[in-house]
Amino acid sequence: MPPKKNPRSLSEAEFQRVFREVRGDINELQLHDKVFTGVIEELGRHERIGINFPAFFNAFLAAMRTDLIIRLGRIYDPESSHDSCTLARCLSTLRDNPQFFTPSAVAARLHEDYRRFNPDYLSFHCVDLKRIETDLDKITKIRKRLINLRHKVYAHKDLETVLSGKQVEFLSTHEEVKELIQLAHDLWNHYSRIWNASTYSAKTIGEDDYKHLFTYLRRGMKIKTVLDNRRTNRIIQRINSLKEGR
Repeated sequence: MPPKKNPRSLSEAEFQRVFREVRGDINELQLHDKVFTGVIEELGRHERIGINFPAFFNAFLAAMRTDLIIRLGRIYDPESSHDSCTLARCLSTLRDNPQFFTPSAVAARLHEDYRRFNPDYLSFHCVDLKRIETDLDKITKIRKRLINLRHKVYAHKDLETVLSGKQVEFLSTHEEVKELIQLAHDLWNHYSRIWNASTYSAKTIGEDDYKHLFTYLRRGMKIKTVLDNRRTNRIIQRINSLKEGR
């Protein structure tokens, strides 16, 4: 394994790009998890849809599971021989760059109206180094089962894992996935609020679109049933007419 190298120093503008990149994955995770969970619930309520389209929904759900693990793996990727856009990297960058929080640097990031309505804004926009260390420790502890799964099942097929069948130390429930997404969302919002007084909602535009899809599928299946019945009745009538004509 290549030796661990010192992380690249980031300028304020570079940090902001990395921070936004991590947020992008969090946003996608929230949307994809909502759709994934919702589709499973709809399939449970309307079993005929899953029975009629098994290949499509099996492929869709497998792809969504992979996407959730890969995106979470990117956000929680451990520090190693390569530089990555991770949540931990964002927190350590804030910790290691006190120049980002000088009065002039903070004022430059905040809108004039915000500063005017919050005259003591500087007290809100400073990092708590102990809180950062606590959060970094939290990330390290919570990601272990995720990274084991990502490394040995999704990114690679670990030979020993395949032969032994043991996955005791692997992330195994969707509740764990939700917990990881929620932690990433909460931590990102906490430090974004400190950075430039902005946060993201946990809700995403279009997150309920799948409900309309199932509505249209049910309607389409009903119409197909009606048309199939009519066709069957016509065939039966034709056969009966032929029998009567003999």
